[in-house]
Amino acid sequence: MSSGIWMAASGASAQMTALDATANNLANATTPGYKADQAVFQEHLAQALFAGKAHAEMRYASVATVHHDLRSGPLQVTQRPLDVAIDGDGYFAVQTPRGERYTRAGGFQVGPGGTLVTAQGYPVLDLAGSPIQIPEEKGTVEIGEDGVLRVNGEEEVGQLRVVDFEQPGALEKDGDTLFRAPARAGQPIPASALLQPGALELPNVSIVKGMTDLVSATRAFEALEKAVEAYSDLERRAASDIVRAR
Repeated sequence: MSSGIWMAASGASAQMTALDATANNLANATTPGYKADQAVFQEHLAQALFAGKAHAEMRYASVATVHHDLRSGPLQVTQRPLDVAIDGDGYFAVQTPRGERYTRAGGFQVGPGGTLVTAQGYPVLDLAGSPIQIPEEKGTVEIGEDGVLRVNGEEEVGQLRVVDFEQPGALEKDGDTLFRAPARAGQPIPASALLQPGALELPNVSIVKGMTDLVSATRAFEALEKAVEAYSDLERRAASDIVRAR
């Protein structure tokens, strides 16, 4: 069987991964705190080729990784007292059933029992790593630039835990707006960024670029699909000619 069909098939598979990443970006184009994904392609057997151990037709494409764009998104003023955005590097620490996670989505609310939670219902953690409790029926709670929560502008009831990492690029997504920190990311350390109360960080997704990438990946996939069909047709014809020659 010709190696060309495998090259085309590997390219089509890689484009499918790129399509999934782009479609997910567009689906979260209005999700606060979302970070865009970008498929990074790689070519297999290139090292063997350069070492004289392979031929040019033995090159195959695949997606090496899906890169997370951690650049800050634009801020949107909401004037809601429990909305807060990070101005700079850092992540809010939250507690999930899978362990501690980190997010840039600062649209918080008061959940059952007076616990400060994310939009998904995960408890938001304080400096000690404990869920923040909001006293019930004591007044209006607001978040300051230092991350301190105050009732009626006076009584402090907790402070948001905002952390950063030595290798933030090693963070791995856990859902659309949460990140987990593998060992290579390093231990969480206090972040020095200021907070913007009454605001949310919008996703760093460009809808125009997303649509362009979607069209490009779709066209590339269709072209590779046709190449697979063409190689397959050539294989059938070759097999038929061999049978006739016998």
